[in-house]
Amino acid sequence: MTPDRFRLMHWMNARKTTPDLLGAAGVDTAVLTAVLDGSAPEVSEEQFTALCAALRVAPEQIAARQDSTPAAVVLTADQLHATRRPIRRAGLHFYNYYTMAAPEGQVAPVILDILCPAGTLPELNNGHLEPAITVNLGPGRIHGRWGAELDATTWRVLEPGDSYVESSYCPHAYSLVDGTPARIVSYTGDSNLAPLLDEANAWGDPAAATMIADLDAGPPVSAVLRAALRRRCFDADSAGLACGVDADHISAFCDGRTDSLDPDELRALGRSLGFDFRPLIEPVRRRDALGKTHLTAAESRAGSRAFASYTATSLAMTPELPDLVGVLLAVDGEAQGLDLADHGENHYLVTAGDLTLHWQEPDGTAVAATLGPDGTAWLAPLVAHSWSGRGTVVKLGSGERLGYLDHLELTNTFAPAATLRRGRQDARGWGYEPGSGN
Repeated sequence: MTPDRFRLMHWMNARKTTPDLLGAAGVDTAVLTAVLDGSAPEVSEEQFTALCAALRVAPEQIAARQDSTPAAVVLTADQLHATRRPIRRAGLHFYNYYTMAAPEGQVAPVILDILCPAGTLPELNNGHLEPAITVNLGPGRIHGRWGAELDATTWRVLEPGDSYVESSYCPHAYSLVDGTPARIVSYTGDSNLAPLLDEANAWGDPAAATMIADLDAGPPVSAVLRAALRRRCFDADSAGLACGVDADHISAFCDGRTDSLDPDELRALGRSLGFDFRPLIEPVRRRDALGKTHLTAAESRAGSRAFASYTATSLAMTPELPDLVGVLLAVDGEAQGLDLADHGENHYLVTAGDLTLHWQEPDGTAVAATLGPDGTAWLAPLVAHSWSGRGTVVKLGSGERLGYLDHLELTNTFAPAATLRRGRQDARGWGYEPGSGN
């Protein structure tokens, strides 16, 4: 059995325990020391079980990770086409699915051949938790359907280059407008609600019903303030006295009148009571009645701009789903060095031309791969890379490995750079080991 020494040290620190105390609980301290200093990472099953029992953790919480994050994953067009899966619905060959490049076990964008013929109303699916960004790659037009009853919101033509973002559990289906073939690329990104829903599945029914009822009682930001006050044992009157804000304004906000507190009052509440006031600010909303955000190809082209050595054109994005990112990059010539590196992973699809992707491996080695149309690639967060040649590439991203919630937490963290520097591969104990001077 192989413990991960950094995970192990984290749990020793979290449990406020030392090698001697673990030894008293049945762990061989010589074996533990060899694991922590990296000289003998393997332990017997008996010792691994003893470690888990002493630290009160599940085996997977201290086990060595079997995966390591690659810098890049590349699939040629032929390799992409080999992932083809035909899908039949309502007696029709409805779609062909193809999976783009990604590390093993990770969600990746998919390409769909739209095969439901013109004149046929496509049968809806049930939607899914993960929000998605979808682009019509053309060359033909497609009908998008998002509801049982057809109207301007639930039935719409997507021209080549049109894109849209769909929210969680939005039913959807597509069909051809005429005889011209068409494809889409769709990226169902990681949902920030997934960990909460996974946790809520283990709650009792009364607890889950309480959470849902609280959110049903008005705007979500009102529910967040009510929860922050309750958890700290404040009501509107005592909170108002603590921070110098009118209690009537606080009560009105809790009752759903979210314009009752201005940003300065929200900031004062957070400062005095000890919570982050930013989740109390109403988000900017760009979605329609079904939670979709559309951007036409013409609107995309109107926002074209120079970026680094490329011409960038935005696809549909929305502030309510800040981790979903879509951009079309036009490449014309050589890049000025490795001029791309993002706080987040990137999935790429070459849509025209022969392009060369350049990137840097963790050991500093320079690597390149040439991809034609339908070539795809995945780049890990903060991996320096660039494109050269002449053509276009779709750039898609989500927050699966580094995203909005991470950024929110980093902005709250005291000395974030120092914290990350210490926490990455941290093998230091918490200061009460023998010889520490305590």
